Amino acid sequence: MRYPVLTSSDASIYLQARRSGNPIDLDRLSKTRGEGADLSTEFVNDLIPALAELRRKHPDASKKGAASANLFEAEAAKVIHERVVVPPEILADPDFWLWMAVRHFGDTIEWRYGSPAAGTHLSNYGIGSRSENLMFRLWLRAELVLDERAPDRYHLCRRGQIDFYRSHLFRQGYANVRNFARALLRFQYPNDDVTSPYLKVDQIRELVKRLRRLRANLFLEILEEEECREVIDGEAETVVISA
Repeated sequence: MRYPVLTSSDASIYLQARRSGNPIDLDRLSKTRGEGADLSTEFVNDLIPALAELRRKHPDASKKGAASANLFEAEAAKVIHERVVVPPEILADPDFWLWMAVRHFGDTIEWRYGSPAAGTHLSNYGIGSRSENLMFRLWLRAELVLDERAPDRYHLCRRGQIDFYRSHLFRQGYANVRNFARALLRFQYPNDDVTSPYLKVDQIRELVKRLRRLRANLFLEILEEEECREVIDGEAETVVISA
């Protein structure tokens, strides 16, 4: 399937030119990748107003450290994941997400990070750090903890804080195992207050170090979520006792 992409270098050229007051035609820089029929991008037309509505609902989410930022990202993750339903090979292409971010969702990205006069850091578009692309990062949040056995398969997506996902799921080698990601999220955020953590910052950091080392000798992919939780509980007990 043919789909639109934008490379990091071309995205950087476009954004820098726009910020300097000398905009260039993005169509000249956008490319296509793949073969066969063209990907329908109608989902974009539905996603744009959905995210605009969330920005209105959570106006303080653009302030650094604002509690509403957690709420916005949790709800936005679901909104994006529900609508961006495309073949796996496209989802795995960072240049597709870069095209989405630059072409259609620059207003959301600039708003989310405070709209500084000079523009937000380019990494928030996925330039220089592909995993920091806001659109991809929020889609991944929902994808990692999706619970197909629950009536609301996005219910876990509402749990956790932004830094937990970024530091303890996205950047860790075990994070691509959905059963393990769900188990760790449930462990760290077991309370009715879905952003209230169980372990303190230094404790969760130590636990993650242990889990990362354990990953080298344990094939997590074959474990059920309950078995993943047993592994986490065992390592956490040592962390709590030694704290």
